[in-house]
Amino acid sequence: MKNKTTAGIYALLFGPIGLHRFYLGERKLGKFYLIATILLFMFSIRVDGPVVMIMGIVSFIDAVLLFSMGQEEFNEKYNQRYLNRPRQVAEAAPRYQAKPAAVPAETPNPWKAAGIEKFKDYDYDGALEDFKKSLTIKYDDPAVHFNLACCYSLNERPDPAFFHLTKAVHFGFVDFDKIERHEGLAYLRTQPEFRDFVKKGYQLHSAQPEQAPDLLTQTPTAKPSLLDQIKRLSDLREQGILTEEEYKGMKEHVLRG
Repeated sequence: MKNKTTAGIYALLFGPIGLHRFYLGERKLGKFYLIATILLFMFSIRVDGPVVMIMGIVSFIDAVLLFSMGQEEFNEKYNQRYLNRPRQVAEAAPRYQAKPAAVPAETPNPWKAAGIEKFKDYDYDGALEDFKKSLTIKYDDPAVHFNLACCYSLNERPDPAFFHLTKAVHFGFVDFDKIERHEGLAYLRTQPEFRDFVKKGYQLHSAQPEQAPDLLTQTPTAKPSLLDQIKRLSDLREQGILTEEEYKGMKEHVLRG
């Protein structure tokens, strides 16, 4: 807060250079006093007269007005922003505060980590087993269901792949661009029902949740002939569903049969 006595003393001693105005927060007026004093001083040298005393008289009047001003009037004029400032939170806060309760850490899922490592090593069968064990710890993990869908797709088992992809979306998986581009789902995207699956909001149109155990153990359906498979892959490449790299890889896989 500003003190009116201090401001008055500044006006008496350093008034011509506007120090009291700067102290009171009136920077523009302070600059005016300073510039006016410099200009009057230069002019007084040229005319050889006490013209500079003009600012001394002005600052003396300022000092008298400040000393005679009531404290309430001074506060209202120069200390209003300090008086209206709200108390800091630290002043109102209790000296001792209780520590926030610790948030329990999520139970680690070793099977999920193991499945990811096996998936990276192209051990899709081993990854499948670990991911299925991972669901016994946390069944509503969307990432685990997505990884299971990739494993089943890579093993050319579309039904369980569709089932777990549906579950992934149901439990919060929203990276739909990843569903359209992930290499692990390339085989699934070649299936005739994939487009219908997407149109239905990534929902499995036939299987119900209680059918999950059957999907985890079912055997692959019979494959079409070699010529039909290659023709279908070619059509999917032309439609833009498969990239050139995915087409070559899957064609090679079909020919190795």
